[in-house]
Amino acid sequence: MSWAVLVAALAGLALLSTIANNLYTAVSDDASREATVITFMVTASGISLFGIGAAFWGLVAGSIANLASAEKQ
Repeated sequence: MSWAVLVAALAGLALLSTIANNLYTAVSDDASREATVITFMVTASGISLFGIGAAFWGLVAGSIANLASAEKQ
C-alpha cells in the first residue's frame, strides 16, 4: 500500500464527522428536507450530462424539488 493511499484514507476518515454534522444540519429543517436529500444524492451520484458535472445537476434537481414542495404547501 502506498503512502498516498493511506493519507487519502485517513483524510476521508477525518472528514466523516464533518460530513455527518453538515448533513444533519441540512436535513433538520422539515420544509426543505426532501430537496436537500435530492440535491445531495444527485451530486453524490457523479452523473454527467452534456458535459456538465453532477454539482450543477444536483443544484438543478434540488431547486426543482424545492419549488415543487413550496407549491404543495
